[in-house]
Amino acid sequence: MSPPHKRSLFWTIAAIFLLTAIIGTLLQALVASAVLHPLEVREAKARAELAATAVATAIASSPAAPTPAEVDTLLDRHRESVRPAWILFRASDGTVQSSPPGRFLGLTFRDSAGPDSSRRLVPAPGPRDRGDRGRIETLARRDVVRNGRPVGEVLVVRRMRPRGAMGFLEPRESLFLFPVAIAASAFAGLVLMRLLVRRLRAMEVLASRVAEGDLSVRIADRSGDEIGRLAEQLDRMTERLAAARSELHETELQRRQLFADITHELATPLTSIRGYAETLLDPGVPVSPEERTTYVRGLLDESRRMDLLIRDLFELARLEAGATPLHKERLDWAALCRNTIERFQPRFRKAGLTLLWRERGREAWIEADGRRMEQALENLLVNALRYVHAGGQVEVTLEPSEESGSIHRLIVSDDGPGIPPEELSLVFGRFYRGSVPSSSAGNEEGREGGSGLGLAIVREIVERHGGRATARTSSSGGLAIEIEIPAADRGGS
Repeated sequence: MSPPHKRSLFWTIAAIFLLTAIIGTLLQALVASAVLHPLEVREAKARAELAATAVATAIASSPAAPTPAEVDTLLDRHRESVRPAWILFRASDGTVQSSPPGRFLGLTFRDSAGPDSSRRLVPAPGPRDRGDRGRIETLARRDVVRNGRPVGEVLVVRRMRPRGAMGFLEPRESLFLFPVAIAASAFAGLVLMRLLVRRLRAMEVLASRVAEGDLSVRIADRSGDEIGRLAEQLDRMTERLAAARSELHETELQRRQLFADITHELATPLTSIRGYAETLLDPGVPVSPEERTTYVRGLLDESRRMDLLIRDLFELARLEAGATPLHKERLDWAALCRNTIERFQPRFRKAGLTLLWRERGREAWIEADGRRMEQALENLLVNALRYVHAGGQVEVTLEPSEESGSIHRLIVSDDGPGIPPEELSLVFGRFYRGSVPSSSAGNEEGREGGSGLGLAIVREIVERHGGRATARTSSSGGLAIEIEIPAADRGGS
């Protein structure tokens, strides 16, 4: 699959400058065609009229017919005022004198009837003149009359210059109007830079506000070019920073709560131990042998409770930190569960509880650490021993995946007091403990209570195996814990 097309700011800038150049050229052509060219033609004709009149007057007022040399001198005198045009004198006998001298670039002349029926001479293209370079434009014409007789005429003519850009501009005018195109390009550049600076300013504002701790700011530039993609990445980075800060804040709250819970959990047995010890050591308090035994037993129970709490805390911390490596192997989860159930049967009978094992298949192969999976089931059974009423029932069911499935499911359900629906999401939290029913006080686990970490350890073990642990209300109103573990490859050995 080809990557999505990405817009580039380069092509945007190139398109703007190309458009500016085209507009500048059209504007230049329009100004030259509508303003400059008519002005230039008008000025050239005015200068030609003055030069032709001056030459015709000088020839007509001379006392005698001027010699060719005198005519050349007279034409050269007025040549500078009509450049780049040519000034020439055509005598009645057909001779032509021009400035610059020599035959007039291959031009010949022909007669044409004027309005007054007199004979006039007009320029006509010669055999070598073709196209625009052969076309002649007459700027001025004056008849020369001496003593009442026409002796010739003075002409100021010029070749029509080649068309310039797009047929409108002459080369000189194009050079003159380059500043127009430059000014238009500069204006477009300023507008473009203004737009770019505004977009970059938004990024500067974002960086400034993020540095001040405001992670709610966004740029929302969806142009798709380089700056737009950079803005999108900055928005994404800010969102991630906000999420990380929120997660860090939540972690800090959990850490403080954990310290508070640990302090509370350790303070309770320590208070009992201190009370028993002070009573035994106080000489003013008479203690019978039976009472002394009770106090010592209390010291032992509370020390065991502290030992259990410390061991569970250490175990959970190692699991969460990944400090305890998993020694995975391909094993039959069903066989492991059967062995664990058999070991716990005596403890359940002693507590007055019924432990049932149901399996819907003889094998359930998984890739797992057998000791950790056994520990997870043990914690679930101990939890049931602790909270299910005497005379209650605990049922363990294993549902192997079907031929096309990929999940094995273990369900430990009971008919105990259960958990309120609003607290089901708290079951796997640290130090969550339900109330121990009085009818279970006859067994060791019910009497001592737990550390509140057993189900949290179960969740960490299951999740490290790529599985999931959930809690729900069982069909009998008690608690049901479901564990899902990915099935091992059936082709394995």
